[in-house]
Amino acid sequence: MNRIFVCGDTHGMRDVKKLKILCNTENLDFGDYVIICGDAGIVWSDELTKTHIEFYESLGVNILFVDGNHENFDKLKHYPMETWCGGLTHKISTHIRFLMRGQIFNILGRRILTIGGANSHDREYRVNHVSWWWEEAISDYDIELALKNLAKVNNNVDYIITHTPCGDFANKLYQLFTQCGERFPYYLSEKLNRNDSGLKLDAIAKIAKYKKWFCGHWHIDEQIDNYVVLYENIVEI
Repeated sequence: MNRIFVCGDTHGMRDVKKLKILCNTENLDFGDYVIICGDAGIVWSDELTKTHIEFYESLGVNILFVDGNHENFDKLKHYPMETWCGGLTHKISTHIRFLMRGQIFNILGRRILTIGGANSHDREYRVNHVSWWWEEAISDYDIELALKNLAKVNNNVDYIITHTPCGDFANKLYQLFTQCGERFPYYLSEKLNRNDSGLKLDAIAKIAKYKKWFCGHWHIDEQIDNYVVLYENIVEI
């Protein structure tokens, strides 16, 4: 059918119901793609990864994902790296790929910039190399690579897919939630306070030309201008 959908975090098996519904109602097949905006959690512990891969493969659609802050980076980097649709990926299985940071892919005629990563707001409660990895944060190198690849296409892409919102989007979300004097929700304020990775993305927001910017991480569904944060909603592009 040759369609592309974008969705928010799936967290392994925790939030995959939306994908099952999508694939069944839209009759998707391996000519179609679903891009997860980070925290896919497919590659996790030794006990769970095999089960996760089998489930996502059973959906009968190509699964693509950028990394979130809740990914097992130790294991992700050991999957074979290969160029696919113009950008670098780690191939997880036949129909599952991790889209690496700062890459630009041409998928079904859509030019898509990907740059996953975010800062965990709960890292004090996580265990290093078990449930938290320092590689979660976006680095200066990631931004430089993205800018370099953007320059090759005159800073013009169709879509940008990240895990965390850029600083500009985060500020607009804050203004939206507090426009009538309300207090900003606590569960979001923690993520806002630890959005160092998002602030780095502002360098991209300033120069890139794009139709829509999709992200996850905040566990809400909201659109402001051409910024879209996804959780339960799934959008076709």
